[in-house]
Amino acid sequence: MRHINTEELVDYMDGRVSGDGRLVVENHLSECKDCAELGADIRKLVLRLQEDTSFEPPAELVQWGVNLFQPLLQPSAGGKLRKMIAALVFDTFDQPLLAGIRRVGAPPRQLLFRAGDVDVDVKIESMEANDRITLVGQVLSTTAKFFDNTPVKLESHGIVRYRTMTNLVGEFSFDEVPKDTYHLSVDLPEGQITLFCVHRGNS
Repeated sequence: MRHINTEELVDYMDGRVSGDGRLVVENHLSECKDCAELGADIRKLVLRLQEDTSFEPPAELVQWGVNLFQPLLQPSAGGKLRKMIAALVFDTFDQPLLAGIRRVGAPPRQLLFRAGDVDVDVKIESMEANDRITLVGQVLSTTAKFFDNTPVKLESHGIVRYRTMTNLVGEFSFDEVPKDTYHLSVDLPEGQITLFCVHRGNS
C-alpha cells in the first residue's frame, strides 16, 4: 500500500485536493495508522503556527523593510532634495583572505556603493593607537562626469558630525574621526545619496 507523502497531506488539509482525489486520501487515512498520525501532526503544527504571534515583527520594523524596497529615487516635495539610498555592491570584508600574506594591524576596508549611475568609493583605515578612523572616498559617475565642489556629510546618531567638499575629481576625506556608527551622505544636484553604515565602531 502506497503511503501519502507530506506534500499531498498538506494539499489535502489546505483544500487543494477535490473530487476523487480527496476521497482517496480520506479512505487511506481511515485505513493507515501511520499516515493518519502524520496528518494529525501536520494539522497540529499548522494550528500552532496560526495561533502563535511571537514571530510577528514590530510594526516599525515592517515599515522599515517596506521603505527599504521603495524606488531608489523618491520624488521631491516642496523643492527639497530627492533622497537616494545607495546599495553596497562591494566590501573587502566579504572577500577571502589571501593565503601567505601577513600584515601588521587591520587592513583598510574598501567599500563601493551605487545609486543609479553614481558610484561612491569609500576606504576606511582604522588607527588602533588612538581609536580613530580615516575615511577617504570618491564620487564617480558612469557618464564620466566629475562631482567637484559637492557637499559630503558624515552623520552618527541622527546628527551631522562632520562636513567636507569634494575636490575637482570628486574626492573627499575625513581625517582621524572617532570610531562610531556612521552614515555618509552626498548632496548632488539630482538629489541626496545616503550610504548606510559605512563604519561601525567595532569594525
